[in-house]
Amino acid sequence: MMTSSGSISINADQEEQPLAVKSSVIAYISQKLGHLPSDIVSIDQYESLDGSLSIETLQIEFGSIWTIRFSEPDDQTPGRSWSVEISVGELNNEILVGFRLNCFSRNYDFDFDNSVPRILRSLVNMFSYSDYGYKLSQNAITIQSNSDSEFLYDLINNTKRWRNIVAVSCDENFDSLVDYNGLAYKLSGVAHVVAINPSASFHLSSLLGKELSVFDRGVRTYRPSFSEEDQPTRHPLILRRQIDKVPVITRRKFEEAIRRDCFRMSIERDGLARVVPSFVDIRLAASKARLTALGHHNSSNDDLVRAEIEARKAAESQSEAAMSMALQEEELRKEIESERDNYRAQLYAIRDRVEALEHRLSVAGEQLETGTRPASYDEISPWVEQNFSGKLVLHPRAKKALKNAAYEDIGVVCETLSLLANEYRKVCLGEMRKEEFDSVISNKHLDMSGSISEERAKEFNEEYFINWRGNKSFLHGHIQKGNSRDERYCLRVYFLWEPEDSLIVVGWLPSHLTNRLT
Repeated sequence: MMTSSGSISINADQEEQPLAVKSSVIAYISQKLGHLPSDIVSIDQYESLDGSLSIETLQIEFGSIWTIRFSEPDDQTPGRSWSVEISVGELNNEILVGFRLNCFSRNYDFDFDNSVPRILRSLVNMFSYSDYGYKLSQNAITIQSNSDSEFLYDLINNTKRWRNIVAVSCDENFDSLVDYNGLAYKLSGVAHVVAINPSASFHLSSLLGKELSVFDRGVRTYRPSFSEEDQPTRHPLILRRQIDKVPVITRRKFEEAIRRDCFRMSIERDGLARVVPSFVDIRLAASKARLTALGHHNSSNDDLVRAEIEARKAAESQSEAAMSMALQEEELRKEIESERDNYRAQLYAIRDRVEALEHRLSVAGEQLETGTRPASYDEISPWVEQNFSGKLVLHPRAKKALKNAAYEDIGVVCETLSLLANEYRKVCLGEMRKEEFDSVISNKHLDMSGSISEERAKEFNEEYFINWRGNKSFLHGHIQKGNSRDERYCLRVYFLWEPEDSLIVVGWLPSHLTNRLT
């Protein structure tokens, strides 16, 4: 349901820090479960009679891992219980901390307030708790200068980052439409929460591009594995109009959705089992290690039998835990897929409605495009979004290419995009004959063909491929004007047809991509 990990440095004058971390964990658990053995912090292996508390220690080459697990029933939901696992590893001059929160329910009713347990907030607050070079905090980070924006830009692009970054856009006085301090408190150790003012937001836009920035008191969640070629929808943006002047309960639902997404990201990270090993994994490894050690020391048969039984039970527990987690993940997958399908159905219905209205306007002789056509390349991206939403989209790589465009006739670029979004899309949908389209573009001195063979495209690394919907997709389409190698007089637009969404995706323009001639 939720995981976290981090490290605490051990300074020369803080030799007792590992004991202090363990003591904080024990103090928290004792408040939950009541009286515990007085020496429990130094016990390597323990199991309470009712099974609510377990401790295991695994000796490894460069140190040890101490892990504790406790569970308690949910006070408000019958049949539901919570399990918290905390592991503390002492390696060289560093304390590695792993944290797992699991929910078990007979009815798979996993709706709950997504807030980290108090012990995780305590560890973040009391110790210098950090991860991938960044100190974690239970308070929102204030971003108010250019250097702050550059710090945020580096954090967004950090390849080791597995946490979401929740960026809350504020006014000059850092007033916001959502409670960023409340979010930071409830997401301590699980996400980075930042509050950014207008000037810092403007500078961030110059670094990331406006499509991937956050502004005007909106809220954006930057997910891990960030790339400037990501579709903006991969990093969800809540606009001001969605949260301004709405009932408080509606705003709270947005905040809950943000927290839920942060929790989900924490369990979808790569290599989770290695970075945050579960209690049963550590117990199984420790049981096998003890069994191996007994075999090397000519122990009695009784000791070996007991060790083998212990190892078998640990293996069974691991299997049961894996099955339980798989069931939870399956339910979560079904829920996410159902939500996706509902949104897609709504999108298709809206798109069909818009196209029906556009057809009626076209029959009546009305102009479908709104606003004037762009006079500069900076204006093309918003113009495309305003006029061709649901029909044609500029991939982030194409938007980036427009910043350095040299082709001298921007009017031809706009006309070509309009032809792709309207006439050519009708060809793809079977609503227009290809011969008719060829006649239209021929009259405009344009020519369409395949970009290059996919096999030959592989000779030029990733130039002819884009990341689309999480997959590597080939830019098979190519529309051109002019044969000059001078970029000022040569137009090339590379695109692909996305049949699932009935969408033209432009991956590069307006210059020529590499081929054997270039």
